[in-house]
Amino acid sequence: MKTVKALLRELREDAPVLLSVAALCGVGMAFTGMWPTKDNPYNTYALQAQAWLSGRLDLGQDVPWLELAVYHGRYYVSFPPFPSFVLLPLCLIWGVHTPDHFITLALAAVSAVYALRLYRAIRRDRRCEGVWALFLLAGNGFLNLCLQGWVWHMAQAMCFALSLMSVYYALCGRGGASLACWACAIGCRPMVAAYLPFLAALLWQRRADGETRFGAWIRAHLRWGLAPLLLAAAYMGLNAARFGNPLEFGHDYLPEFTRAELGQFHIGYFLGNLRELFRLPEVDAQTGALRFYTFGAQAVWAITPMTAVFALLCLRRVFRRGGRPGAPIVLLILSSSLHLFVILCHRTLGGWQFGNRYLVDMLPYLFCGALLLLREEDPLDRLMAPILCGGALVNLVGMIATYNHWI
Repeated sequence: MKTVKALLRELREDAPVLLSVAALCGVGMAFTGMWPTKDNPYNTYALQAQAWLSGRLDLGQDVPWLELAVYHGRYYVSFPPFPSFVLLPLCLIWGVHTPDHFITLALAAVSAVYALRLYRAIRRDRRCEGVWALFLLAGNGFLNLCLQGWVWHMAQAMCFALSLMSVYYALCGRGGASLACWACAIGCRPMVAAYLPFLAALLWQRRADGETRFGAWIRAHLRWGLAPLLLAAAYMGLNAARFGNPLEFGHDYLPEFTRAELGQFHIGYFLGNLRELFRLPEVDAQTGALRFYTFGAQAVWAITPMTAVFALLCLRRVFRRGGRPGAPIVLLILSSSLHLFVILCHRTLGGWQFGNRYLVDMLPYLFCGALLLLREEDPLDRLMAPILCGGALVNLVGMIATYNHWI
């Protein structure tokens, strides 16, 4: 266990990044009016937690502005349930008026701390740790999710923080904590299940001396699977009780998807969504104003540049003389490719948003992969400050242009 002195020293080291994150959030709030004291009209998770405390699985009524599944005439929350688990004790105090906006801001702080821990666990040279952590948080569309505790944002901010924690604990060889955080993240955004092979590869690299057989290593650490199994049982039991299917969270019963000819997922959506990833913001022909799209995705290389940085680092490793990516990176490439393929087969890439919201779920894993691919004295470190500034500026301008209440 860490001493109080060690914790205070870590907090002092983390303070510059935490204060920078707080300042950027403050700027975003000032220009958009998204203050954490405002009511949350999209408090789906609190409504679900309160319904559970009242002894029912459905909400008991329709809330027209929320995405609710309609099944046998009843209205259910259509999102994976883990955030409602977190809100259960808070609902005992605040009812359905839980401090959701403050929760997402707290998740931004947790993410900052674990981004720094992840950097320190991989690299010896700590001169660029703040730049890399801020690049992840501020330059890739994550921070604007943390300004409001809307149901979609809370799920993604919680998944983001839990994913960083999972990867960090895997690098430390703490398989139980890593897989528990991963299972919690699945309960926010199920597609991150794709990264289990990557986490397993990181844990395998930290195995004890003498553990040379994979099967024996798995058997020796079966206890690591206890938390994921319990959480899987909770998710599947809840799904079966509500929809008669342990694998159905409710999205298939959203009116949006029941009316869609191709349903929620279909390969027919792939090419159209792929084109959206590379479209540029439009310029108003009359005013010349730059307008970002508020439906779907756009300019992935500018708004979510972590994807481009990781891809370039992978290419550099492959084409470098004698370079081999290594098993964790190969598995990360496969896992993230599968994740992206599933995203692109979804009916939409998000609605009424700024940025590439669905891709944010990938970023903690790509961040870890990028750090693993860096050299000790890497030329890219010298470029990270301008890359950070560019990504942060694009995301701040886009967020303000999309959500500014005074335009």
